[in-house]
Amino acid sequence: MLNQRIESAIFILYGSLFFWLPIPLGGKYPWATSAMEIWIYLLAMALLWMLASRRMAIPATFSHNRTALILISSTTLWILFQIVPLPSSLLALLSPVAASIPDQETIALDPAITALQAQKSLALVLLFALTLLLVHTRERLKWLAYIITASAFLHALFAIILELSGIQYTVHLYGYSDLDKPVIPTGRAKGFHSNPDHLAGMLEISLAIGIGLLISMLHSHQFSGWRQRIRHISQTILGPKARLRIILMILCIALVMTHSRMGNSAFFISLMISGILFLLLSRHASRAVSIFIVSLIVLDIVIIGSWVGLQKVVDRIEQTTTTSEAQRGDVYTDTLAMTSDFRLSGIGAGNFFSAFPGYKQDGPTYYIDHVHNDYLELLLELGIAGSTPLALLLIYALIRTLANLKRRRSGLILGMSFASLMGIISILIHSTVDFNLQVPSNAALFTVLVAIPFICARLHSEARD
Repeated sequence: MLNQRIESAIFILYGSLFFWLPIPLGGKYPWATSAMEIWIYLLAMALLWMLASRRMAIPATFSHNRTALILISSTTLWILFQIVPLPSSLLALLSPVAASIPDQETIALDPAITALQAQKSLALVLLFALTLLLVHTRERLKWLAYIITASAFLHALFAIILELSGIQYTVHLYGYSDLDKPVIPTGRAKGFHSNPDHLAGMLEISLAIGIGLLISMLHSHQFSGWRQRIRHISQTILGPKARLRIILMILCIALVMTHSRMGNSAFFISLMISGILFLLLSRHASRAVSIFIVSLIVLDIVIIGSWVGLQKVVDRIEQTTTTSEAQRGDVYTDTLAMTSDFRLSGIGAGNFFSAFPGYKQDGPTYYIDHVHNDYLELLLELGIAGSTPLALLLIYALIRTLANLKRRRSGLILGMSFASLMGIISILIHSTVDFNLQVPSNAALFTVLVAIPFICARLHSEARD
């Protein structure tokens, strides 16, 4: 009993992390990233003690997913390898351009920055492992979905209130000078994040999980008579499903109020793709679930969009011209030129902002810290050697998700599989023009999302929830 309480306490601290992460502007400050890393390291040490002292058995959700653990760990090992001093002959083989730099001994052009990125990468690997270790029952999986949805609801509500009131939020700790800069209202909700597009990224994942949670509730009902049908209708109007639907509407409102072009586009495209695949693959989907998915697409676009300004998002998309996006295109072109020089091994994790000025030919004269394309940035910094395991992990997760949708009867497994499918597709689309995976809070949330298909694959499905 005591061991179960200790494990439950660790799970509570694990869940609390998702409430904290977005608050310090998505973890953009070094101190906030360090706080996230220490939080995860301590949780990992606590669980390691539990396992070493045999107070907790290794669950199947962890032991049967070694391939996924190996893939996600491989990238961190490569980042660590990037900062290891190498013989000149080996460095010349792996990274000829780096070897041509005087006194350069490592693949990483700036090994100090890469060492910091290695700490963050290790924290995300441990978070993935913690998710597999802690979310080992159907009840825990449901609680995880509730925690992420509740956290997103509070952050979305805060973002809506700030936007409607005109109040600007920032963080000023330990000498950081954001408050010294003039705050320019953008008319776009961003909440605790420094960028509305990053709030949109968080909401895309959270909406997918919330939708999956509601699907699990709708799928679990079977009616044998008119009394049960009336009871179900009353519960739908007044019960948990109604409250969850309201929460999802608020999340959707906040997403639209970010006026994020790709954020909103990715959400609706992923919803349609996932909805179609769900209905095609899931032979056990109830009529209520099918109606719910169709209503999401219709009601959220037509009704909610007309209330809170979906037209503004459409206007921003229409106003996007070749000229207005030319500067970002120039960054892409110069980044591709860099990538060709460091194709195999990369320039070192986190090194883009310091290495880019040496390659920049045209385009913006202001400081650029990210590519605004996660694929290009990861390929440039990690090379083919470091980015391939991540690509394989995502492909593996999507395959597991599709298999779960096809085989499982359980409402919870179907719902969470839909959530992971929709969330992963949405972020993959959004990542073509943004860098959500470089934001610590969103990267952590995405890491948990990728772990969910592997958890679902190992949990026993039942006819009823």
